[in-house]
Amino acid sequence: MEWKQLQKEQEKIHTQLRKAARLNEQGLLIDKQIEYTQQEIDKHFSTLNQIRSKLHKLEGFSFMNMIRTWTGQQDELRAEKIDKAAVLELKIKEAKKMQTDLSKDKVQITQKLAQINTIALQDELREIHAKQKGYLQIHNPAQAERLEHLAQEKIHTKQLIAEIQEAEGAGEVALTKLGQAAASLHSANEYSTWDTFFGGGVIATHLKHGALDQSENYIHSAQIALQRFHNELLDVHEMSTKTLQVETDGFVKFADYFFDDLFSAWSVHSKISTAREQVSRVQDDVHNTIWRLQDKHSKAANYLQTIEQEQGAIFNA
Repeated sequence: MEWKQLQKEQEKIHTQLRKAARLNEQGLLIDKQIEYTQQEIDKHFSTLNQIRSKLHKLEGFSFMNMIRTWTGQQDELRAEKIDKAAVLELKIKEAKKMQTDLSKDKVQITQKLAQINTIALQDELREIHAKQKGYLQIHNPAQAERLEHLAQEKIHTKQLIAEIQEAEGAGEVALTKLGQAAASLHSANEYSTWDTFFGGGVIATHLKHGALDQSENYIHSAQIALQRFHNELLDVHEMSTKTLQVETDGFVKFADYFFDDLFSAWSVHSKISTAREQVSRVQDDVHNTIWRLQDKHSKAANYLQTIEQEQGAIFNA
């Protein structure tokens, strides 16, 4: 079997092994994210129950409540607590949606991982390495070490390019979802407040004509898209080498964008325009990150071309 064919087979196996490793890493990461989401749900429920208790106390009679009523403080305190409760309710709903989507992602990863036989692939790879070693010793022993190094660099660079492309794709999806959320918020901008009321012992929020209910769904779609983009960026970072660094310092840490500020902006007395500004800010961050990915993609492609040119020069010498 010729060297180029051996290398082609080697690249194919390495790609499958890298895919398996990546799927396993993503599965572990999603497990942690699901666990974190459950912790957030529990925390928000605990705080929400505390606020409910305080609201019931405000509704009851006491001399302090009477004094607050005379001074106008009771309505202010009541509105403040309802405001906080509405935000917590939104966060709980969003966390549950996120948990559902992450769980679906984990199922898909598990199914894909089950289709890859890593043990068989590793056995095939050992056989190819043995054939490569024999070929190089016979045909070009002086260049054997350099050719092996170039082969490894080529495989790694191709894998890096593939990871960057997947991250770019995830970023474009996130931009699309953010654009939909922004458009929905724009159409709902005429409604400046949330109507919050008590029902069945549970604090509930709803918007007139359901305008912001629809926006909430679009924003969730944007958030899960951002989470997936974040996970793809981690894969790119892990593929970095001394030869071709892909730093994440300039990348936005999208895990921090769980829209806490956005939910707060949707409280009873805040304007929708604030939420629109925050979505716009995240759009800018995604754009900048995709631009950095494209820059890394270009450099990786140039580096791959350099490797292939050197390989050709050695074989043609």
